[in-house]
Amino acid sequence: MKGNPASLQRLYSAILLLLVWIALASVFPPHIVPGPVVVLENVWENVTAQGAFSSQGAFFHIYKTVLRVVLGLVFAMIWGTAIGVVMGVSARGEKFFDGWVMVGLTIPAIVYGMVTLMWFGLNDFAAVMAIGVTAFPSVCINIWHGVKDIDMQLVDMAKVFQLQRGEIVRKVILPQIVPFILAATRYALGISWKICTTVELIGMSSGVGFMLNYWFGLFSMPQVFAWTFTFMVVLFLIEFGIIKPVERHLLAWRPAVHV
Repeated sequence: MKGNPASLQRLYSAILLLLVWIALASVFPPHIVPGPVVVLENVWENVTAQGAFSSQGAFFHIYKTVLRVVLGLVFAMIWGTAIGVVMGVSARGEKFFDGWVMVGLTIPAIVYGMVTLMWFGLNDFAAVMAIGVTAFPSVCINIWHGVKDIDMQLVDMAKVFQLQRGEIVRKVILPQIVPFILAATRYALGISWKICTTVELIGMSSGVGFMLNYWFGLFSMPQVFAWTFTFMVVLFLIEFGIIKPVERHLLAWRPAVHV
C-alpha cells in the first residue's frame, strides 16, 4: 500500500480509536457512551440549526473560545519567551525567576481561573488572563532549556567566519531554539484549551465550556460528546493546518531520524 507512512499511521490510529468507541457504545447505553453516529448527528444539528451564526449559535461559541485561546496563548508566548531567554542567558536571571516559574507550574489551573474571575469579573479579559498565566510557566521552561542547549561551538565558528551579530542570531541561534519554541507553542495550546473551557464552564456565558456546562445540566451525554468532538476538530485543524506546516517549513534543514 503506497502513501505517506506518517499519514497512514495516523489513519490506522483513528480507525482503532473509532473501533474502540463503537465497541464501548455497543456495551453501554447511549446516555453513558453515545455512538459515533449519534454524536455526529448532534454536531450536524448544532452547526446547521437556524441561528447557528447568531449570538448564541454554535459558531459564535466556537469563535469566542478560539479568540480567548489565541489571545491567552499570545500573552503566554510573549512573556514566556522573554523570561525564558533571560533565564537561559543569565545566571542571575535564572536564580531570580526559576523558583517563581516552578511555583507557577505547580499551582492548579482551576485556581488561576477562579482568581482571575474574582479579580476581573466574568468577562473575556479574565479568561485571557487565566489562560496566559496558566500557560506561561510551561512556555518559559521550554524556552529556558532551549536557550541553555544552544551549541556555543557553532556560535564561536560563526564569529571566526566574521558573521555579523544579526546574522549569528538569525542563522545560528534561532534555528537551534525554533524546535523548543514550537514545542512550547504546541504544549501551551493544549493547556490553553483546557483552562479556557474550564473558565467558561465556571463563570462565562459563552464559549464551548459554557455549552458543555449547559448540556451537562440537562444530562445530555450526546451533546456533551458532540461539543467535545467539535473542539477536538478545531484543535486538529490548528495543529495540522497551521502548526505542522510551519514546523515543516522552519525545520526543513533538519535531517530525519531513522531507527
